Amino acid sequence: MGDQSFAAADSRTFLPEEDPQSQAAIVDFVAELRKRGLGVADCPALLTGPDGSPRIPLPLPVYEALLKVAEALSHGFAVTVAPQHVTMSTYEAAELLGVSRPTLVQLLESGEIPYERATNRPGAHRRVRLEDVLDFQKRRRATRKHLLDELTADSIEMGMYDKPASEF
Repeated sequence: MGDQSFAAADSRTFLPEEDPQSQAAIVDFVAELRKRGLGVADCPALLTGPDGSPRIPLPLPVYEALLKVAEALSHGFAVTVAPQHVTMSTYEAAELLGVSRPTLVQLLESGEIPYERATNRPGAHRRVRLEDVLDFQKRRRATRKHLLDELTADSIEMGMYDKPASEF
């Protein structure tokens, strides 16, 4: 595994279990983790193979990723794991955000998302850090949620929240 390279094409989607007993085991696993506080104990989490192979300490980021996967699967969601470079092209960043490349370039040029040029020459490719793209995505989601909450509150205040669309 040492010099194996990963690409976005190496992504894999994990589906929730269809077998009720297997799904119940995942739900029980997540419930047990919640009961324990989901925190990392004084000693690191250990990975043991199904055959009882030697225990391997799990680094905290891997442990936290596994918790997220288990949580999603326990709720019946599929989970896709896809390796990502820490710097991205404008095309990759646009794809991640679900916007067109020209829209992403506008976000870069307006300062919404930081970027660097591959070289100092004019016309050089822009490179975007994954962390900055994810931060923008988080801010955008928070803004949308806030606006939706305001819209909902206004609709409730006007007595229109539970009316069917045909009444408008």
